[in-house]
Parts: sequence; C-alpha cells; structure tokens
Amino acid sequence: MSTEIEGEWTRDEDGVIRRQNRHDLDAEGFESARERIDDGLEWGVGALCEQRGSVLLVRQDGQWLLPGGGVESGETRREALVRELAEETGLDADVGSLRVVTEQRLCYDGDAVSFRFAIYDATVSGTLTDDPGLEDESITDVSWFETLPEDTLDRGLLSFLRDS
Repeated sequence: MSTEIEGEWTRDEDGVIRRQNRHDLDAEGFESARERIDDGLEWGVGALCEQRGSVLLVRQDGQWLLPGGGVESGETRREALVRELAEETGLDADVGSLRVVTEQRLCYDGDAVSFRFAIYDATVSGTLTDDPGLEDESITDVSWFETLPEDTLDRGLLSFLRDS
C-alpha cells in the first residue's frame, strides 16, 4: 500500500518515501555517469542531519546538498554514509532511519542508466572541518542552515522531510 505525497512521491507501509527521478544529461555527463554505474555504483546515500533547528549541507558543483556519496564495493549503505560524512564534514555519524529511496534514471539520446539513492536520518558529533571533501571532489564548503538556501538540491523534498 502506498500513499501519494505531492504527486511524484509515494510513502510505503514502512513510512519510507519512494520516488523516481529522470535526469536528461548532456553527452559528457551521461558518459561520466555510465562509467560510474558500469564500475559498480548501484547505490548512493545521503544524510539528513538536523541539530538545534538547523540542517547540515555541503556545497558541491555550485549547489547545496546533503552530505553523502556512492556506496563502495563491500560496504553497506550505512557504512558508506558514516564514511562519507567523515570525509565531507569531519563529523562522526550515527545512522538512523531510512527516509527516502529514489531511483535515479539518467538519460541521453535515447539511452538510459540508473542507480538508487537512499536518504537516512543521521546524528552527528564533532567539529566541522575547514577542508571538506577529498582532494578529487568538488566540495567547497560545509555548513549548518536554519533555512534551506534557494540553490539546495531537492529543496522541496528536504523541506517536506524537515516538516514531517
């Protein structure tokens, strides 16, 4: 049994939001995504970390988004999320409930590849790093926000999650 949330999202019997996203990419973006998926990317993960009314976001590729990344071979999704939070924010994490599962369908010129992305609640401790992300990542900042910036990826979904 599912219930609809704002048309494109559904909530399953466990309370997890399920959705499908389609992204039309240019040739370069599609080939980059295909390579990552062909190399074993089946899942990505993100952490919804809230503390004293603020949410933790990282700045990557000109937008704010939840900290997270790809699940590597041999990792569970929860292990990957703990690792990604440490790499991107410098914080220690305790991963909580699964909140969202999205099928990300990436398309170009009639071809498509896909992977899944899971968002979990997480509790963090420690001090934010002043050098976020790894050397080969384009993460430029990490910060706590009371109000989501306008250029936040999935701003509508994050607003909904924070209010529910």
